[in-house]
Amino acid sequence: MRLYRSHIPAILWTLAISSSCLVPASSFKRFSFDSILELDKIIHFIMYAGFFILWRLSADKWKSKYSVILLFTAILLGIGIEVIQGEMKYGRTYDEADMVANTIGAFLGLLISPFIISRLPLIKKYLPFMVKPYR
Repeated sequence: MRLYRSHIPAILWTLAISSSCLVPASSFKRFSFDSILELDKIIHFIMYAGFFILWRLSADKWKSKYSVILLFTAILLGIGIEVIQGEMKYGRTYDEADMVANTIGAFLGLLISPFIISRLPLIKKYLPFMVKPYR
């Protein structure tokens, strides 16, 4: 596989997910969020939706076969990171609810990526910095 400019945001996003999920928990401040959804789950949801969308944008020429592979990759990444967190001794914990949030985020990315791809010419017109990565 050849590396294109469009892969750079997707690669950086993947590294951000992996590194932020594996940093010791003590490096984060405690936050209380009284809501139905915890802030942590919303962050997981957004991270994996972004993961799917950025990787899908980087390979616009590939069709549904790529989307299915990418969906399973996102789900496996989320599960893998949670398993690694469970094995770490730095205050990170294995959380099945995080896996569910990751999976739902990946599915959301699958659902909205066609909409974003269809609007990409309009996005490029009004956000000039998007032209170079997504030609």
